[in-house]
Amino acid sequence: MERRFVSLALVALLFSPLSASADASGPDYFRIVGVASSDVLNIRSQPTARSAIIGTISPSGDGIENLGCQGGFSYAEWEAASPAEREAARKRVWCRINYRGVSGWVAGWFLAEGSAR
Repeated sequence: MERRFVSLALVALLFSPLSASADASGPDYFRIVGVASSDVLNIRSQPTARSAIIGTISPSGDGIENLGCQGGFSYAEWEAASPAEREAARKRVWCRINYRGVSGWVAGWFLAEGSAR
């Protein structure tokens, strides 16, 4: 059930329109999923894996404020895409967040709906 919810949440993120700025739709708060217990999720200065790391979140992180996500497919693009293309698009979603006073970008494929801790 949780895996299905995470999949649906990611699909919802992918359906958001592409834009240069983040769209604040979606859940108010995220939690971390899919990060190994011995690892952390990096908070970055820009929505790219090459940008500076400005903070980290533990794998049990919750209460991560959603400031908007970008990337992925529009609904029409999603409908026309193959499963491989859909998976690749999922890896392009970046979300701007605020966590414990640090605002930056995290890879959206490690996020699911969370709670306001």
